[in-house]
Amino acid sequence: MRDERRKAFTPHRKPTLFSRFASVSQPRSRRISFHPRPVPHSPPFRRNPMRFSVVLSFLVAMMLAALAVFGARGWLDEQRLMLMSTGPQQVVAEPENTIVVAAEPISFGERLNPTKLREIAWSSDVLPEGAFTKAATLVPDDSEENARFALTTMTVGEPILASKITMPGQRAKLSTALTPGMKAISIRVNDVLGVAGFVLPGDRVDVLLTRRDNREGSFVDVLLQGLRVLAIDQIADELKDKPSVVRTVTFEVNTSEAQKLVLAANVGTLSLALRNVASNDVESNERITLADLSDIDVAEDLISAPAPEPAPVVLPAEPDANSKQLDAMQVLLKNTLDGISDRLSSVEDKIQKPEPVEIEKLVERVVIAPPPKAEKATVVVIRDGRRDEYKVQPGLAGSQDVNTTRGSELVTVQLEK
Repeated sequence: MRDERRKAFTPHRKPTLFSRFASVSQPRSRRISFHPRPVPHSPPFRRNPMRFSVVLSFLVAMMLAALAVFGARGWLDEQRLMLMSTGPQQVVAEPENTIVVAAEPISFGERLNPTKLREIAWSSDVLPEGAFTKAATLVPDDSEENARFALTTMTVGEPILASKITMPGQRAKLSTALTPGMKAISIRVNDVLGVAGFVLPGDRVDVLLTRRDNREGSFVDVLLQGLRVLAIDQIADELKDKPSVVRTVTFEVNTSEAQKLVLAANVGTLSLALRNVASNDVESNERITLADLSDIDVAEDLISAPAPEPAPVVLPAEPDANSKQLDAMQVLLKNTLDGISDRLSSVEDKIQKPEPVEIEKLVERVVIAPPPKAEKATVVVIRDGRRDEYKVQPGLAGSQDVNTTRGSELVTVQLEK
């Protein structure tokens, strides 16, 4: 009864490990209610089931992803090895043909020999037109009958084509470089008419004709356009790149063009105009006379260039009344100062001391004049009604006789003083 009453008035406390052990070890009949003093303690750790599941899912996903990557990589490696083992093997095709090229630089007109040629491998079945596969076919021996010459300059490694060399036994002449049906004709030029020597073999030029007419005076016409230059002087090498002043230029023309050039060279003066290398257009030209020289022409590049935009015009602001008065005062003050400075300068000029003047010393000299030259006196003698004049020295005595001549006679004249 007492135990029950005590238990009823005892506050409820959470059983501890010691109390549990005591209650189990003692029999229920003799169990003594023992309530030790409670010890403060921290609450027990509580696990969050939500967080644990997320971490576990993430770890499982990472493991599955790693397994998938390694599995896919292994499968791809196996497939690649399988394709390489079962696929057709690539066989490198060996060159089947050969082609003859230049073993060293070959100039125009140079004779071909085996030392200047060599054979190289040509992997394609298609050869350039006119190519040679064997050097022995090109130059079989050193005889003159089979001799071949270069019609153009060739560099190292350039294929030897039939269009670049002569036929067997044929010399490298200008006639071999002519296109079938074309002629070669030369005209005389100088350093001005020949574009200062910049016209070289292989270029294309326009020919201008300058002549004089009784009605129109002098005028210029474009005679021919786009003529190919075969040679300058005696040089037909198209790789010549140094300009030189020449005296003759040889063109490739047809019969009609050759006739025009010959006639034009006799009736007027021919000039050359160098064309662009890629220019193949035929221009429509007009006759230029003396009346056209008064027209002012502008270069085409300046005409096509866009005109610059005009600069904006900034109008000066209208001066107010105060600025006008200030400007008038400045002008008045400037005029006053200028007048004062002019007066001061004139006064300084008047009071300026005169500079000393050096006086030259006069030296008297006595100059004795030479005596006057005595003139001869004229003596008149009248004899037998005839008058004769004689020239004698003056100052002679009157009794002195003077001998003089008259013609072939010796005359004695008595002079009187």
